[in-house]
Amino acid sequence: MSGLLILDFDGTLCLGDEPVRAYARAVADEAGIPHALVLDPLDAFLAADTSSVDIVVASDGYQATAELGRRLGLDAAALGRAYRASRADVDAGLVPMRAAPGMADELAHWIGWRRVLVTNAPDAGTRALVSTLGFAGVVDHIIGDAGKPRGLEALLAEGGELHDAARTPLASVGDIWRNDLAPVAALGGWTALIDRHPQADAAPTVRARQPQDALRKLRECIQGAETAP
Repeated sequence: MSGLLILDFDGTLCLGDEPVRAYARAVADEAGIPHALVLDPLDAFLAADTSSVDIVVASDGYQATAELGRRLGLDAAALGRAYRASRADVDAGLVPMRAAPGMADELAHWIGWRRVLVTNAPDAGTRALVSTLGFAGVVDHIIGDAGKPRGLEALLAEGGELHDAARTPLASVGDIWRNDLAPVAALGGWTALIDRHPQADAAPTVRARQPQDALRKLRECIQGAETAP
């Protein structure tokens, strides 16, 4: 096996709901309201494992929180400030999080593949977190502030940073179809969806509830295709 493997961060390498809850608190601060008015509906969304808890269709907690913020009258600039404030707390180690169990071991199996983390999280803090969570030896390159999905499309397009690598076998794993996987699928790549919240438009190669299972199933699928007569 050899090629380009694109990895997402939150919900893929990094697990736990506290980072998105920190974002919800920052959104509430931007709106000047008690934290509970954003945290309570977010927690309902997260607990129900569905995108129908008084929130328009959302693929993850970040999208749900942003929608709640918009309903409170926050614009894109205010939501951006809230996100950056929450990530500053994450980067400072003030927000509990954990590595996806078994992901580092699974990534070690992708010998010959360039394993690139592409995330919308800030670049500087993400680099430190990747090391703290134990992924430094199995992630070859990090691209932060990516602005997915359009940013990923640009990275893979002609002239983009990942264009040449994407001409080899291409694969991606993530928890948001539109952001993490659709740009790769559009190029004929292999995709693995971490299937926590329903996403009606998702059509991944494989899917699983746990990140390590999604990545393992993707590897096995690719190996099977490469060894098929």
